[in-house]
Amino acid sequence: MSASTQQGDFVVREAVESDLGAVEEFILRQTRNPLWFRPAWQEPLRVYGLRLQVLVAWQGNAIVGILPLVPQRSLLFGRRAVSVPWADACGVLSSQPGATDALLKSGIAFLKEQGLNSLILRQETGLSDWPVERSDKLAMQLKLPADPDLLWKSFDPKVRNQVRKAEKSQVVSETVARDEGLAGFFEVYSKNMRDLGSPGHSRRYFETVAATFSAGTELHLARCEGRVVGAGLTIANGDRLDIPWASSLQEYNRNCVNHSLYWHMLSRACRSGFGNFYFGRSTRGSGPHHFKKQWGAEEVPLYWYSLDREGRPQVSKQSPQESFGLAVRVWQKMPLGLTRALGPWLISQLD
Repeated sequence: MSASTQQGDFVVREAVESDLGAVEEFILRQTRNPLWFRPAWQEPLRVYGLRLQVLVAWQGNAIVGILPLVPQRSLLFGRRAVSVPWADACGVLSSQPGATDALLKSGIAFLKEQGLNSLILRQETGLSDWPVERSDKLAMQLKLPADPDLLWKSFDPKVRNQVRKAEKSQVVSETVARDEGLAGFFEVYSKNMRDLGSPGHSRRYFETVAATFSAGTELHLARCEGRVVGAGLTIANGDRLDIPWASSLQEYNRNCVNHSLYWHMLSRACRSGFGNFYFGRSTRGSGPHHFKKQWGAEEVPLYWYSLDREGRPQVSKQSPQESFGLAVRVWQKMPLGLTRALGPWLISQLD
């Protein structure tokens, strides 16, 4: 925003460099899971030429709320502000309802100032009086004991059998150094995304994520007879461990690669003292939803909202980017080198 605006008892303005320390302190006070609100996401977003702009609500000299926004001028999906692209949940974080209202009004003003048409929010906390755009998205979270043996005993026998099958199939999972991990992770991730028919992030994006959040980022690889066949990237997020990205090679599904990989990450999270493991977002009833649920994970509702530049709610049953059936089939047949080259541009258009 070009200037501060008065919204009732609050002043809302875009954060500048000198505000960021106070913004970080507010985030840490307000939530136990601060990762996706942190201004440091500016660095990975910059890989795609995107800019993170954080609206801050002030009451006197105190921060009482924030709304991180990223303008996207997509040739495919229009001009919008997203909080924030590719995050499971972000949106408004505030200490009082009045600050939430002030930030939402300023978010609408932000659209008009930036020449954008819609405001996209994805939150773990619902907004009163707003119709939810979609209700089929949810996150999955598992409460962890301190002892991984207790976690193992809590699993359904079928899950334990699949972990054992992975072991018998000579699948071995481990946590590795960053450079080795990034190379193996990207090799599996980019191939799996092509096979799924979806564009994927660039290797540079993952390198930037790992460097930006170096203290809490780990890379985990699953190997079968020496070949990397599965990989995951985890980031510490307060008292929980988040796994924003994981992939495995589909031709090794029979070897239960994902069960080996996830059991390794879950047991490591227990030993590292995390209280929760956050499996991330799924569509209700999908294969990934069932996979996460079998570990005993509980559903965390996600609230998706979309407003036009007049502040009117927009309700839809699916995102436009989910309706490209033909494009998905074409993408699956493209050479891997080509999808790696085109994928980053396409994903920069998506939210």
